[in-house]
Formats: sequence, C-alpha cells, structure tokens
Amino acid sequence: MHSKSFANLPLFAVSKRMAPQRLTFIDILRGIACIWMIETHAVNAFLDGAFKNNPLFSVLQISNGFVAVAFIFCAGAGFRLALDSKINKYVSFGKPFWSYVRRLLFILLIGYSLQPPLFSFRRMLNFSPEQWAVFLDCNVLQLIVASSFIALAGLLITRSLSRMILFAWLALLSIGICTPLIWSIDPTIIAQIPTFFRMYLTTYPQASFPLFPWSVYYFAGYIITHYFLIAESRKERAKHYLILGPILMAIVYACSKIPWTYYDANLNWWLVSPMHMLFRIAGVLTLFAFLYLIQDRLKGPVSRMLSLSGKESLVIYVGQGIIIYGAPISGKVLLAILPVYVNPFHIFLLTLSVLGVVYGYAYVWNAYKRNMPKHAEWSLRLSTLIYMLTFLLKKH
Repeated sequence: MHSKSFANLPLFAVSKRMAPQRLTFIDILRGIACIWMIETHAVNAFLDGAFKNNPLFSVLQISNGFVAVAFIFCAGAGFRLALDSKINKYVSFGKPFWSYVRRLLFILLIGYSLQPPLFSFRRMLNFSPEQWAVFLDCNVLQLIVASSFIALAGLLITRSLSRMILFAWLALLSIGICTPLIWSIDPTIIAQIPTFFRMYLTTYPQASFPLFPWSVYYFAGYIITHYFLIAESRKERAKHYLILGPILMAIVYACSKIPWTYYDANLNWWLVSPMHMLFRIAGVLTLFAFLYLIQDRLKGPVSRMLSLSGKESLVIYVGQGIIIYGAPISGKVLLAILPVYVNPFHIFLLTLSVLGVVYGYAYVWNAYKRNMPKHAEWSLRLSTLIYMLTFLLKKH
C-alpha cells in the first residue's frame, strides 16, 4: 500500500472537514464489517454441514450477506467524502487525481496477487482455463476498484457534485435493473467475452463479485452519503434514514411474496433481484444512521478497536484471507487445531483468534506508519519487491 496511510486508499478517502465524524461512524461501520467478514469466512470454510440445515443458519446466512455490501457501500461513501475537498483537483487532473489512480491500481494489484492458484509465474504460463478463471476472479477489491473508476469517469464527465449525483443515480438504477437481464443471457454468448472482462460482468464462469449487481452498493453508498452531507441538519437526516431503512426492508419483504417479475422467475432472487438489492441497501442505511446518531457515545476501547480496524480494513481483509484461505502453513495449523466436526462455538473461538492476530498486526502497522512514515513507505516498497521477485523467479 502507499505508506502514508491505508486511509488514503479509495476505501478510506475522506475530507478533512469530516474527519471527526468519519472516526466515530464510518470507520466503525467498516470495523464492524471486518469482524463480520472473519466470522463469515470461518463459517464458510470450516463449519460442519450438520449445523447448516436449520432456520438459525439461514438467518445467519442472510446476515452474512451484508458483509461485502457494507465494505462496498463504505467505498462509495468514501469517494463522496473525498470530493468535499478534492473535486477541483480531480476534475483538473491535479496531483490528488493521479495519486488516487495509483492507489486504485495498487489495490487492483493486491487483489489479483491474492488469487493465483499456484504462486509461480512460470507455472502460471501453463494455467488451465479453470485456473485462469480462479486467478481472474472479480473479488471485492477488484469490484471496488472497477466501481471507483466508473465513478471517477462519471465525475470527469459531469464535473460537479450536482450533476455527479445524477450520474450516481443513473448508475445505480441501470445496474440494478439490468442485472437479471444480463444474468438471463445465454451462457454460450457470454462465453465469447474474454475471461478478464467476463468476470466483471457476470457469474459465468463463476465470478465472486461482478459489477452486476455488486456495484449497486458502491453507488448507494455515494448517494446516501451525498444527501447526508448536504442536509441542513445531518442529525435530522440520519433520523430520517433510520426510519426509512426498516420501512424499505418491510416493503421489500412484502413484495418478495408477489409472484410477478420482469425477468425469468427461475433466476435466484437472492442474487439478481433489484428488490433484494434494495433490502441490503436499506439494512446498511439503517446501520449507517444508527452509528451516526450514537457517535458521541462511541469513545471506549471497543470503539477505538473498531475504528482502527476500519482504518486498516485492507490490512485485516488481506490478513484474515491469508490465514483462513490462502496460506498452506496457516491452513494446516487451523486444520490441526480444529476438531473433526466444527460447531458454532468453535467458529466463535476461531473468529476471536483470527481477529486477535490480524488486529494486532493492524495496530502495529498503524503505529509504524504514524511514527515512522518514511520507514513504513520503504518497508512497503521492499516487501512488495520481494513478493514480486519471489513470484517471478519461483520455479515450482
């Protein structure tokens, strides 16, 4: 990462004027998502199947579906916050614009560096189509970068906040409405698109977070934050959001019982329905408003932990992914420690353990950056160079 601060990344961009509020509710929202993410990944990777066939697990799965939504939502919110102080520099292609582009490209590099099925450039040259599909998967980081570039392009076209909000609405509605239509396209037609681009558009072959529908949540974060920032009373706007969120969720639940759809009813409602997208947006909107309204009370050690986790959420995202999914050594250690049949209590302990490790690293890295920014910058550059050379030179 660029060393001055992970908070400089698009997930964390913010205007100086909003810094205090960001620390007490935007970062905390992202910090909550970090813990939620670790639990979700632990459940997906290790929970025994015997515990998955019950109503409680179904409720947990619905809850876990908000994790990626919260991260993507915060990325859109962060972009809007940054425009309060940087819009003129962005539209005039000033230094902040190019710094932002570099950060986006660096995040993209990180996203893809986590995904090679085999950590070797030489072996990568002989990847099968299935292995290339794994490597080129559009995951959360790739989705955020792509959405950020779309938003940046929209800003360069519109060149003002008043017109940019119209672009954001157009993007949200277009992506939401078109998602089921794109998912209805014959897979043989979709297969004609090169794999790299196909992964950003659709789930064929299986992409984790394609633009349709996931980019909806980025622009939802932008829109909701925009109206929050321009409100005469942000407290009143937050109260309105807090009322609106549950109402929208109730309306969506009621509408889900209506059999009519404008797309193939065989498609998965939980994946492609614009109504389900609205349900998730309403859930994050509710949490966004709630955290803002209680921000004055968020001053204890737990709040500080969540806030730092939010600032360093990219560190935590990468770290927990390596521990749970990515590293052969850590994977073997976890399998050796966990019992044959992993129950919910084991998942609870695993979540706390992984959180403790990645939070400890995030805390040290955050302190290192603040106290020795130049050292941190060169440490990051050196570690990146070593990582790339290892990948390029490794034979097996």
